[in-house]
Amino acid sequence: MKSKMTLREAESSIKRLNALVQASHLLNSSLNLKRVLATLLDVATKNLDADRGTIYLLDPERRELWSQVLKGDETMEIRLPMGKGIAGTVGKTGETVNLKDAYKDKRFNKEIDTKTGFRTSSMLCMPMKNRSGKIVGVFQILNKHRGHFDKNDEHFLSELSIPASIAIENARLHIAELEHQRFEKELEVAYRIQQQILPSELPKMAGIQTTALAIPCHTVGGDFYDVIRINDDKVALVIADVTGKGIPAALLVSTLQASLHAFIEHTYSPTDLVTKLNRVINENSTPEKFITFFICIYDIPTWTLRYVNAGHNHPFILFEKGGIEPLSKGGFCLGVFTDNRYEEGEIRLNPGDTLILYTDGVTEAMNAKNEMYGEARLYLTMHKMLDKSVKEIERSILSDMKSFTDGAPQADDVTLVLMKVNPLFPVESAPQKPRKHRETANSHHRKTALSKKNS
Repeated sequence: MKSKMTLREAESSIKRLNALVQASHLLNSSLNLKRVLATLLDVATKNLDADRGTIYLLDPERRELWSQVLKGDETMEIRLPMGKGIAGTVGKTGETVNLKDAYKDKRFNKEIDTKTGFRTSSMLCMPMKNRSGKIVGVFQILNKHRGHFDKNDEHFLSELSIPASIAIENARLHIAELEHQRFEKELEVAYRIQQQILPSELPKMAGIQTTALAIPCHTVGGDFYDVIRINDDKVALVIADVTGKGIPAALLVSTLQASLHAFIEHTYSPTDLVTKLNRVINENSTPEKFITFFICIYDIPTWTLRYVNAGHNHPFILFEKGGIEPLSKGGFCLGVFTDNRYEEGEIRLNPGDTLILYTDGVTEAMNAKNEMYGEARLYLTMHKMLDKSVKEIERSILSDMKSFTDGAPQADDVTLVLMKVNPLFPVESAPQKPRKHRETANSHHRKTALSKKNS
């Protein structure tokens, strides 16, 4: 009798050893996580002569175990907090639980049976560990057909853990790689879209010089600019900065650009344009997304600049005869409140005067000592170049920023838009309109009413 039992045990041991070898081959042949888990469950239930089972995987960030089970023809996801229920307890403690009657154990969570319509009797619940002994999941095998689960069953599951954990890790790495590739493709598409949105060439107009550039911090940035020729006499300059970066910011920039071009065909009022844009952004963005925005329309024959600043860094004018004028009149950022009211500013630009629009990636550029480039240094750099062309001023600013940051990594998008009234433009042809009252001399040192950091 004893020799027969030994022979039966030997046959069972060989059978299970073969099963482990076959399982290793099967698991190594697939990088599909669902297929890997299905193979594992099939090997475990067949070799333990069980009715069914579940394999829970550890989600360390949420400190939960999760699995997908079938209910009829539908797949449902189950999530267990670490420490809750038997599987949650095993996942937390790493200790095996072997029950002849699960319903007699207070830790057993009857809710899952209720949800799935299954009745649990015997249960073997074991941690799935990798070669380092780290828990990566939990085996939960249910209802042995004859008798209850024994030490040999526990030994088999323990041996299955190693190839199982390797296969699961490989499948997860494969999923991560596919997601990374998909994200890179999405970024590439978003980058192409953004490059199409930014003007490829600025309009050339008699009486003014313009230049602009955008240097994104990442593949896709949240900055936007535009220079729009309205007619032979009027030109609009725009700059904006969307909160955040990446694809969501690029989509919002796309909405802004399309709406701007649609509206500017019907109105030349900066106030009306910004009011309409604010409503569009409110309707097409989430509460945490908003846009700092500035638009100005320059009338070349009258030398008149009308503008609205919606929470953006104050653009400023450097007057050829000396002095600085920050352009701060306006209101809140786009997308903050539905019914924002905006104040329009008006100022005169004479021949030789220069207008600069910029994003905070310029003034908040940091060096290795965590010092900011700042508005004061930007003013000084431009003052030295007052008699130069806008292209020369642009190059000078970038060169000075590079010298200041001294190799420190770029932390934000850098965008510049410059316009200069041509000094050769005949003064006599423009009406002698008195200059409007200036804002206080030190107003450029104040922050916008709603900066991005305080929104």
